[in-house]
Amino acid sequence: MKIKHGIIPTVFIGADSIPEAHYKAIEAVWNHGVEKRTQYDRKDPMGDYIDPPSKEAQVLVKINDPFKDPRFPPLSFCERGKYILELLGVKDNLVIPMDEILAGIDEMNLGTQWPYTYHQRMSAYPTRMGTVDQIESVIDRISTDSNTRRAVMTTRAPVIDTQLKEDIPCLGEMHFRCLEDEDKTLVVNLTTIWRSRDLFKAWADNVIAITYFGRKIVEEIANRTGRETRLGGYTDFSNSLHIYGQDFSHLEKDEASSKKGFFDVFPNVESYVKRSWDSETARDVEVLPQMEAILYEPLWKFTDSDIQTIRGEIDFLKNGGKP
Repeated sequence: MKIKHGIIPTVFIGADSIPEAHYKAIEAVWNHGVEKRTQYDRKDPMGDYIDPPSKEAQVLVKINDPFKDPRFPPLSFCERGKYILELLGVKDNLVIPMDEILAGIDEMNLGTQWPYTYHQRMSAYPTRMGTVDQIESVIDRISTDSNTRRAVMTTRAPVIDTQLKEDIPCLGEMHFRCLEDEDKTLVVNLTTIWRSRDLFKAWADNVIAITYFGRKIVEEIANRTGRETRLGGYTDFSNSLHIYGQDFSHLEKDEASSKKGFFDVFPNVESYVKRSWDSETARDVEVLPQMEAILYEPLWKFTDSDIQTIRGEIDFLKNGGKP
């Protein structure tokens, strides 16, 4: 779609599961997104673009049950078991201290040190006066009064982010809002707000890990209140949800080589959902082996607390838990 009058389209996607939502979002942005250049489009030595412009839209996604099986989309570009652990904080020790960041860092040569992780921004939000545990605040607010509208976490830290040249957090906010169902179960609805997302390569993995993290928070609320509590609907808004031009080759059919594109392999949402994994399969084939493997990767320099977290999640899954 060509840009008309400078307006970026806004799209709403409603779905019952994560795979259904992912397919519908890809289809919507591919067919209705506007063409937009990005800072990551590749150029040749003459300075001419190699990649076509990306396609993007503002997209609001509502998933009625993010734990409905099949839960794991067939399209993934990360090790989801390890990414789940990152959302639980096992790499927070790699975050550069705030004073060092403000003193100036070379973001291109950080190696395994990072200016932030999502979990670090939520569990130890950096300020000049110290850190703030927003996770504890959310759990305490809801445990004290489930009607609260103040159970909110942010990753935005302008004092740091304005100094970063390469990237700032894509995830901006997490909102938790509670209702009771007909059985008086406390149902926690989760909403996330994102600055920018790679729809084709990152969105689904983000959602798997974020909802796993959200469920852990809900379990702690249940422990503190003694109430039956569950994570309910998930709402996801991206200010820029895009498919990069360099990934168009994955979506378009190549007549010369007879290579099939995404929509040839998955002609409709049903075909995509059918190829998705249920939670137990994903646990046994992917998530659990990856969590076990990361224990033996020395580059992360895990602390004793990190190892305890990893082993705790491994035990949870081995005892029948689902990712």
